[in-house]
Amino acid sequence: MLSYQPRRSAPVEVEPVPEVDTGAPRRAAATWADRLFNRGGALAAGVTVVATTAAVAIGVANGGSAAAVAPAAVVAPVAAAASADAPETESPLIADSLTVTKGLVSGAASEKVKSASLAAAVSRQFTTSSLNVREKADSASKVVGRLGVGAEVEATAELSGEYRQVVFEDGLGWVLNEELTKVDPNEGIPEGTSMEPCSRGSAVENRLRKATVFIYRSVCPLFPAVNSYGGWRAGGMQFHKNGRALDIMLTPGAESALGHRIANYLIAHAKLFKIDHIIFEQHIWTPGNPHWRKMADRGSLNANHFNHVHVAVVASAP
Repeated sequence: MLSYQPRRSAPVEVEPVPEVDTGAPRRAAATWADRLFNRGGALAAGVTVVATTAAVAIGVANGGSAAAVAPAAVVAPVAAAASADAPETESPLIADSLTVTKGLVSGAASEKVKSASLAAAVSRQFTTSSLNVREKADSASKVVGRLGVGAEVEATAELSGEYRQVVFEDGLGWVLNEELTKVDPNEGIPEGTSMEPCSRGSAVENRLRKATVFIYRSVCPLFPAVNSYGGWRAGGMQFHKNGRALDIMLTPGAESALGHRIANYLIAHAKLFKIDHIIFEQHIWTPGNPHWRKMADRGSLNANHFNHVHVAVVASAP
C-alpha cells in the first residue's frame, strides 16, 4: 500500500527590503524591560484567544451567536479551574452540572452540589418501613441515619446486592431496595369504614365471618375500580375455607398502584378490621412486624398475589 506523501512546494525567494534611516537611535539588543513586556503581551494575547474561542464554542453550543460571548477576562479563569479539577471518571448524570462549579467550591459545599445534581436525575420513591441509611451497601456498614415509614427519598439508579443508593441529607447513602416503592403511601387513601351493604351485591359474603364482611363492605364503595372479589372456598389454607380471607381482584401490573392504595387503606384500619395479614405482589404485611417482606416464589401470578390483594382476619375474629 502506498503511503501518502505531502507535496512540497519550491522555496520562494524573497527580495530583501532596503533599510530606511529614520534618524532614531539603533539598539544592539532588547532590554530586560522589552523582553518582559513582549512576553507579557504574548501571554495575555494567548489567554485572550483561548478564552474567546471557548466562549464562542459555548455560545454556539447553547444556540447563541458567536458574537454574544462573555468577556475573555471572566471566562478564561473559570474554564481553567474547571478543567484542572474535573475528575477523569465523572458520572454522566452530574458531569454537566459540576463542570463549572468544580474548582469554585470545595468540601461540604461540593457535596451539596453533587447531591442536588443527582436529585434532579433520579426517581422519587417512598419507604415501606423504617429504614437504616448506611454508609456502604453492606449490612455491617456504619448507619449514618434513619428514615421513617412513608418517607420520600430520591433513589439513584445505583444498585449493589440488596441495597439501592439514595440521596440523604448533604450526601449519599444506601438502603434496602425491597423497602422502597414508587407509590406514595400517603396519597389517595380514603377515610372511614362501613357496614352498609355494597351495591355490587352480597354473593361474596356467603360463609364469610362478620369481620371479613366488614372489610368487603368498607372496601367496595371506596374502590369502585376493583374487578371482582373472592371469598370462601373449600380446600387450600385455613383462611379461605374458614371464611377469614377476602381476595380483591385487580389487573396485574396495570392496577398495581390501585392495589397498593387498597393495601395501605387496610393497614390504616388494621386494628379495627382485626387483620391477621395482607399479601400483595409477593410481599406480606403483618401487624406484629409492620413492614412489607418479600415471600418465596410460588410459581404463578395468582399464587404470588400479583393479580389480587389478599387480606385475612385473626382467628379470634367473629
